[in-house]
Order: sequence, then structure tokens, then C-alpha cells
Amino acid sequence: MRAVVLREWGAVPVVADVPDPVSAPGRALVRVRAAGLNPVDLAIASGRFYLPLPEPPFTAGAECMGEVVASETLPAGTRVWCLPMTGGFAEVAAVPEGSLVPVPDGLGDVTAGGLGVAGLAGWMGVRARGRLAPGETVVVVGASGVVGQVAVQAARLGGAGRVVAVARSAAGRERALGCGADVALATGDGLPEALHAACGEGADLVIDALWGDSAATAIGVLRHGGRLVQLGNAESPAMAMVAGPLRGRRLDILGLSVLVEDPAALRRAYAELAEVASLGEVAIDAEAVPLAGAPEAWARQTAGTGGRKLVLVT
Repeated sequence: MRAVVLREWGAVPVVADVPDPVSAPGRALVRVRAAGLNPVDLAIASGRFYLPLPEPPFTAGAECMGEVVASETLPAGTRVWCLPMTGGFAEVAAVPEGSLVPVPDGLGDVTAGGLGVAGLAGWMGVRARGRLAPGETVVVVGASGVVGQVAVQAARLGGAGRVVAVARSAAGRERALGCGADVALATGDGLPEALHAACGEGADLVIDALWGDSAATAIGVLRHGGRLVQLGNAESPAMAMVAGPLRGRRLDILGLSVLVEDPAALRRAYAELAEVASLGEVAIDAEAVPLAGAPEAWARQTAGTGGRKLVLVT
């Protein structure tokens, strides 16, 4: 079969012929139809990822969706999304049985494949980890990407009283407004004043996909008892933080990584997200790319996709 193979750490994967995977206890076979390309795939390929990995060569692809070929728990032909961590960018993937999540019939393959890692981060960041309550003010930092797009929509669907988006590009800010944000602000020097003006008496919840100075600024508008959910570090892997406000305002900083969440929680969250997406209540900007175009898609992901989710299709 054809697969996207990482031959050495730090290299761009190549499309090559590899042996078909075989079923084994605890592993299901899935005929892949669509697989979202994510920043985590680049991180895994760097060889400096924080979770255990096989040694190259191996097939890349942290997530995929398709149809069950063989499974101990689901009938053949069932449409599923799954999180194998590696092996998803192939015509057939061997995946953990516990990662199989049925996909509603009303949800197209490309959307189902693109909503996984990034969509779940935005959805769970607001609903589960962020514990959104109706009427709260939510700030989404890094709102232009798929994580941010879903977070804005999750906040709106969850009854947020006000949703404030922060994005680096004008196009990203327009996209955030289209997703339901009340106001969209630019990152940069004027952000502290703009955020304070947009949030009024303060924010209850910050969803942060950037870290760095933008996240530090957002922490500054959290009211007493506020929460920040940290999802990524597209702006910076580190930031300086003043300790006093964390104690004085009793703030919570909460990390979330879809890759290490409880599988049962992921199944519930994906089922919820897929259902609202199938009804048209959550949407993402997704582009289908043939599996043969994976190296070019990899380069685009490295350079930045401008908020568009690239989805490899077989």
C-alpha cells in the first residue's frame, strides 16, 4: 500500500510503498479516507517530541478517519475517527481499538478527518477543561487557526455572553467574526488596552493557542477566579509571568493535550463535536490534498496554512 513514511528524524516524509498492516489483539484495521495534518505531526517528525515514539522509518500521521476493515468491537464498514499517533497517513492503518470513534453519516470524510486533534482541542478546551458557564466572557487567543475557530464556535454554542477573538492576521480576524466572535483584536502593542476595552469588567475564560506575550496579556484581563486553558505555543514556547496576580485573583492555568486525554473522554467529545458539525453548527476551513501530495502539504504546514486545515485523502 501507499503511505507517508518518515525515514529519519527531521526529514520531510516521502510517499512510498510499504507492507500492508496486519490485525493483532487490541489493534483494528481501518481503510483510511481522510487524515488531518497537524503541527503535532511536524513535532513528532522532529524527533524531539515529549511522548514515546518508534524509531524511523515509520508511517507518519497522528490521526485518521475511514472505514473499519477488521475490529474486535465494531462491525466492518463502520465509519470511524481514530488517534493512532503514528500510521495514519496511509491507505490502511492499524490503530488501537480504544481509539475508534464512530462518525455520524451526515458528516463528510474531509470534515471528519480535519476535526480531530485540532477540533477537539478547541471544543474540549472550552467545554471540558475550561468549564464554560452560560453568560461568561471568553477570550480566544490564536483564533484564526482551526483550534481557535472551533473554540469560538464552542463558546458561542455553550452560551457565552461575549466572545473576544485575538488573531495575528486580518484574514484570521475576519474568519473569527464569521465563526461568531463579537469582536476580533490584533496581537501586538495595542492588545492590552484593546482587550481591557473589549472585556469590560474582565474575562472568565481564556483559550490560548499561542502562549508568549499574547497569553500574558490575556491573563491580565482575567477576573477573580478566571481560567486559562493552554493548548499550544505557536507564538512562543515560554513567557515571563508575574506571580502575584495568580494568587491575588485566584487564577487557574490549565493544560490540555488531546494526545494524552482519557480515551473515553475523547470518544465522548468527538461524538459531541461530530454531531454539531453534521448539523452545520460548527464548521472549519478544510482543504483535501491527495496522499501523493503529502510532501508539499508538509511544506505548507511548516510555513503556516493561514487557518486552513489540510486533510490528506486516499
